[in-house]
Amino acid sequence: MFKIFRQICLIILLASTPLMAKQVALRTEFNEILWATAQNIHHYYIDKVSPDTLMSAGVRGMFRALDDHSDYTLDLGAPFPPQADSRIYNAQLKRNFTLFQRIARAIDDSALYTVRADTLVRFGIAGMLDALDPYSVFMEKRNLDNFNIHTKGHYGGLGFRIQQVYPDSAIAVWALLHENTPAARAGIKSGDLIVAIDDSTTKHMDVGDAADLMRGEPDTPVTLTLKRAGTPDVFKKVIIRKKVQMQSVSYQTLFPDSTGYIKLTGFQLKKSSKEVRQALLELKDQGMQRLIFDLRGNGGGYLQEAVKIADLFLPKDRVVVYTAGRAFQDTAWYKTEEDALIGDAPMIVLVDQGSASASEIVSGAIQDWDRGLILGMPTVGKGSVQQTISIADKAELKLTMAAYFTPSGRSIDKRMRKDSTLVGNLDKVYRTQTLGRIVHGGGGITPDIHMEGRESTSLYNQLRGWRTRDPKFFHFSRQQPAWYPDITPAFRADRKTLGKFRKFVQQKNFDYISEAEAHLEKLEEIAQKDDYKKIEKTVNKLKKDIDKIEEQHWKDNRELILWKLTYDLLEKSNGLKAAYAYDATVDPVLNRARSILTDPQAYEKWFLEAEIGLREKQSTEDRP
Repeated sequence: MFKIFRQICLIILLASTPLMAKQVALRTEFNEILWATAQNIHHYYIDKVSPDTLMSAGVRGMFRALDDHSDYTLDLGAPFPPQADSRIYNAQLKRNFTLFQRIARAIDDSALYTVRADTLVRFGIAGMLDALDPYSVFMEKRNLDNFNIHTKGHYGGLGFRIQQVYPDSAIAVWALLHENTPAARAGIKSGDLIVAIDDSTTKHMDVGDAADLMRGEPDTPVTLTLKRAGTPDVFKKVIIRKKVQMQSVSYQTLFPDSTGYIKLTGFQLKKSSKEVRQALLELKDQGMQRLIFDLRGNGGGYLQEAVKIADLFLPKDRVVVYTAGRAFQDTAWYKTEEDALIGDAPMIVLVDQGSASASEIVSGAIQDWDRGLILGMPTVGKGSVQQTISIADKAELKLTMAAYFTPSGRSIDKRMRKDSTLVGNLDKVYRTQTLGRIVHGGGGITPDIHMEGRESTSLYNQLRGWRTRDPKFFHFSRQQPAWYPDITPAFRADRKTLGKFRKFVQQKNFDYISEAEAHLEKLEEIAQKDDYKKIEKTVNKLKKDIDKIEEQHWKDNRELILWKLTYDLLEKSNGLKAAYAYDATVDPVLNRARSILTDPQAYEKWFLEAEIGLREKQSTEDRP
């Protein structure tokens, strides 16, 4: 047991071990990484966090790196006064973290199981970040690489999405990003299985490690050993890495009714707004009269790109968003600088539970200025802005520094710290800027028109490998080169395709377990402990009845399964664009938007609603 007294009482219960000379490494890691992180949180985090809270969280995190029997007691005395001036705050922070370093040194010296200095420090940082919001994160190489790819839209590599699949325990080429990637030019096919990367087998390799091996400096080679359906032997491809450009606008089209459609998947810096502008100009030239702008599943990106994209739809000098944070003296206002590129053409923005951040800035501005309708599901509710800070050239801290507010003044955030002073009064009533409709904050963007997308079912989820990583849809569709070599974009799965699929999954020992069957299996387990013979006949009858129910589930899911088979086979044979083109014709949410846009009365009717989301709220309250 260790006791350290310095105005603060600390008791650490640790098993003893001989003192080891690791102080230099620990001191370096602590000062360069953990202390630097704590200082940046102190100076720039959106809300003031007391030194005591930060230290307690850090120590708690550090002890997670130890065995279950190591424990501590931390008595910090009287609470730190929240209104203390910065001089007192800085002094207390330094005192606390001097003690924090002593705690880390005691662990380093005396813990029974050796824990690396960098591990202790990373766990301490993770503890501190647990006291903040979920969007403040510490990023080292892999996470930093993924973050940069998402926000900048390019990387050095091959240009396809990957997934680990069983029972092969291999890395699958899930989909090619587009037809102009290094992989596509080298003849890689969606559905190929990567069994080795250079000299490293992919068996039991996780996706992150595989991605690290395939990414690299442009103009350097990597050798993939591949297995392809319809090809009896494995074969090798040497591919030269290039700078892969990701496309922000994944699909655009003009429907026969002159409705334009743009699907945006990200908000990459100096890229996404240019792609959206170009797509709008092309659709205008083709005769577009109205627009559907799809932000479903778009997790956001750069705020500046959101402002530039909103500028394409709103009149000049309109507020798009404004931000405020403790580290900034003035509120930052972002306004449109040009007239709307498509004038006042009717538009609908599609959103769902995956639409976040920059997607919410754009849809919030469209809604608050009554410029168009929002259709879909309530969005994520990420109403904060993060910036990255370099930490000793080893990592970056992505830290929440500000909250953002839509033109009506509302914060749509629902995941910030509960004691945050900047996210506003969630009970306050806000109004749209033009028509004065009531809108609410705190719960993401509430759509004008509530509509859920395709409903997943237990059968569908099991077929796509939910939890098992054994996706039957993928394994079936990767047989396309052998079974469906001449598929054109006009292909549609039918009864014969479904029959072949069912035979395929049966051969692959797929066993659909419905909720009823799962409960019956538990009942059988319990019954085995008692006199099972008494209920054996009843259980057998139930099994037969459940088999009939499960067969009915296949019938009930017929259209959903046919859609997935069509989508996957088109993607494997003709690429993502062909799959997107098909989906755009059968997507129920997209079709609902088209039907509203092409009926002026139906479109205008929604702007007469006095309160956005009230209709859905009332229908929810009326449900039994």
